[in-house]
Amino acid sequence: MKLLTSNAKIDKSIKLFPEYEATILQMLPSKQMCVNYKDCISKCLAFTGFAKIYKSVNKSRKAKTDFFLNDNRNFVIQIVKEIRNQIKRAIKKNKIAIVRLNGFTDVNWDKILFEGKTIFELFPDVIFWDYTADFNKLISNRNPNYHLTFSYKGNNDKETFEAMKQDFNIAVIDTIENRDKWFNKLPAIDGDLHDFRFLDTDNSVVWLKFKK
Repeated sequence: MKLLTSNAKIDKSIKLFPEYEATILQMLPSKQMCVNYKDCISKCLAFTGFAKIYKSVNKSRKAKTDFFLNDNRNFVIQIVKEIRNQIKRAIKKNKIAIVRLNGFTDVNWDKILFEGKTIFELFPDVIFWDYTADFNKLISNRNPNYHLTFSYKGNNDKETFEAMKQDFNIAVIDTIENRDKWFNKLPAIDGDLHDFRFLDTDNSVVWLKFKK
């Protein structure tokens, strides 16, 4: 089972920015894998698009989640191997290797070690990026090669406002209600144009359309 793959938005992003060799880890969200799971699950993108049409899509994502939870050591060994292979591909193509580790989850990868190092420390020349609803993970991130965009979930106004004050970018579902909030005070980014959030201007709001 291959862990790092692609999706339609990653492919779309690569067309805009062909200098990158990009992959994404797409596991199925669960209480063990996500912060704010109870309030996020009803709007989670893991259950939209092709996942609604083809049961095999989330069956594959669940298999990855089960692998992560039940055999984490070998899961991490495989992730490390796949990133190393991605770096080799990138070098051959004269591209930059980039990886999104939380396609639909919110795992704190700083707490997962391989030979005493985090994934970010093992691969300092790889760019990692994610969305997160975990405010503590956001403000404690000290990895120069890991870019985090904070996710507004409708029930975390206080944390979102604090993240904005600290110049973090905020990802917001584009609704009339959210447009009427204080998000319109910050520069707007169309988050549907591409997925490479590490390219965004700081202290901005990333607007995302909810996919049915």
